[in-house]
Amino acid sequence: MKKRLISLFLIVSMMGMSAVCAGAAELDEADTGSEFEGAIVAADYSEVGSELVPTSELPSYYSSRDEGFVTPARRQQYNTCWAYSSTASLETLMIKNNKNIEHLSTMHMNYWGCSTDRGTGWQPSYSAAGYPYIALGYLTSFGAIENSLFSESMSKSDYDATIDKLYPYVGVNSIIYLTGSDRDTIKTAVYEYGAAIGNFHYNTSYMTSDNISYYCDVEGLATSELNGHAIEIVGWDDSYSKENFVADHRPSSNGAWLCKNSWGPTYGDNGYFWISYEDEYLFEKRFGPSYTIKGFNDMTAVREVKQNEIYGSTYEFNYIKALRPLMSKMTYVNVFDFSDGYHNIEQVVFESTSEGSAYSVYYIPVDESGVPTADTDSWKLLATGTVGYQGYHSVDVSYNAPKSKGAIGVQIEKNADGNFGIGSDEWLSKSSTYLFKPDSTYGQSYLIGYDTAPMDVMTFYNNEHNDAVGGTFVIKALCSSDDVEGDVGRDGTLDITDATLTQRTLAEMVTLSDIQKRFADFNNDGYVEITDATLMQRRLAGYV
Repeated sequence: MKKRLISLFLIVSMMGMSAVCAGAAELDEADTGSEFEGAIVAADYSEVGSELVPTSELPSYYSSRDEGFVTPARRQQYNTCWAYSSTASLETLMIKNNKNIEHLSTMHMNYWGCSTDRGTGWQPSYSAAGYPYIALGYLTSFGAIENSLFSESMSKSDYDATIDKLYPYVGVNSIIYLTGSDRDTIKTAVYEYGAAIGNFHYNTSYMTSDNISYYCDVEGLATSELNGHAIEIVGWDDSYSKENFVADHRPSSNGAWLCKNSWGPTYGDNGYFWISYEDEYLFEKRFGPSYTIKGFNDMTAVREVKQNEIYGSTYEFNYIKALRPLMSKMTYVNVFDFSDGYHNIEQVVFESTSEGSAYSVYYIPVDESGVPTADTDSWKLLATGTVGYQGYHSVDVSYNAPKSKGAIGVQIEKNADGNFGIGSDEWLSKSSTYLFKPDSTYGQSYLIGYDTAPMDVMTFYNNEHNDAVGGTFVIKALCSSDDVEGDVGRDGTLDITDATLTQRTLAEMVTLSDIQKRFADFNNDGYVEITDATLMQRRLAGYV
């Protein structure tokens, strides 16, 4: 496959996270005996990220910790700062939006990011360094579960035994890649959404003895010299004194970011530290994208995410720009099966970095072979809008699709830079070994407008790049069924009988089927308990 060749280096770090660039790659490994064997796969990335414009004047000081939007700091297990920082950010957004949460599971995300029995998915072992894209894929595809259901003490075999029995509590639907070079962008993200994910080069030489103030001023470090770490940025102080930093390494001006770390609650200031605005490697693009989580969905028994990829976007499918320079738009399509009853489309999620492009979302019928039709007269327009930033986008729709196979199409028009791409979960490799391998097959994703007839994207990869592995478009549909939440009795209604059945199963007077247990878990926290029966009764009384 003709992709740009990028040299990747495995860097020894105190606390590990990894970034990766798509395509053929070479990677040199190094051993480490540090307490947390950490590494970041750094690469010559293309610059990504959007500038955010504040909706009001930003204060000189802000802290989500002071606002009560944070959960207690935790001590990471293995090389999982990428998992702890991302779940902490989602926890902050949830609390900011008045949703009760203690902690989300990081270990479930970590095991999810390991190679599958099929040989596909992310390839590192659970104790090895990870990639930030694992977090993005997990949160937008699987979702997140509470830590009480799958704690840090759980093993990989525990994960394998429960993967089909645990259901997501929330699912992330929108993520903004951030331009780290613009200070107001980061401030706006933290102010609006509670937190931002930042990555930086860590070296003890630049941290104060009390582990509270950090500033690296050394310039020009090679990729092989970088020690990467991911943290949750939850605030700032324009007046944070430059005198607070290591005497031999002080910034020229005051000002620093407040960071929630994952090295335990006794580290620094109860698990927090400050990093100077002027740090040389904070938001360094070689560590992968900085981002903020913008939105999430509550997941229940009556909701399901239709998707053909589950690993998130690893590459931007923007090949049409060069292959068809005169084209002004392209329709990207994923085919889904709505016959299971989850057919009420509430939301369409897609990934794109074509900021400023106009888009249109369609329901597209398919023929008897499952191929979407190119006859635009039969398409149903669901929504229109503009790609307002680089990242994952959530579009609210309302359409009851037929209970059969159908397709969701996202038509993207060329922006000012000539781009009209969409995310794809393409393979990644080091030497001849896969870092990531998708589950892509024929019949999942199509291009409409590239050729005279709809083209399967696997055919495109084969024809244009001699690539049989390919990838799948990052287009998802949040769908609900016609079932009723809490309908334990499965009679189509929520009534006092359902609450009673829940109470009776807790008293071991009746045994519920698996589907009944799923509906009895009214608050979707993974447990059937008296709280669920009480919530059902309160719903029936009109209190909730």
